Amino acid sequence: MAQNNRNELMEPFRQFISQMDHLLSERTGNGLLQSMDGFFQNQKLFSSFPMEWEETDTHYVIHAHIAGVEKDLIEIDISGNRLTISCETEDRKTANPEKGTPSSIERRKKSRSFTFPQPIDEENIQASHENGLLTVSVPKSKRRRISIR
Repeated sequence: MAQNNRNELMEPFRQFISQMDHLLSERTGNGLLQSMDGFFQNQKLFSSFPMEWEETDTHYVIHAHIAGVEKDLIEIDISGNRLTISCETEDRKTANPEKGTPSSIERRKKSRSFTFPQPIDEENIQASHENGLLTVSVPKSKRRRISIR
């Protein structure tokens, strides 16, 4: 008898789970969850670039691989201990190759950020761009000891 009461109590939950399963897999054609997976796997939406960093005693050095982007189109912003490298790329596809008329222009903003674990010297950051490699040298801030009076 206790088993029957438990089954009766669980029945609304079983129905709910069945309806949700139906909603998320069958009613949306390809399945809502599969559609979401496809959305997040679309590389064109979440475009980025490889970035590595190294630390020395006095500096952080960041290497960003930004091939095919001119240095004038690269922005480096600093806010507190956070450095952001961004650029905008443009991909033109021609409808008529003989005339050279573009059928579509696709612009993509690419961005990467790095947060430094300790204070940095914002005034002496240096950057260079050569052969698709952006190198940013960020000096560490010298620590000051405060004397107590």
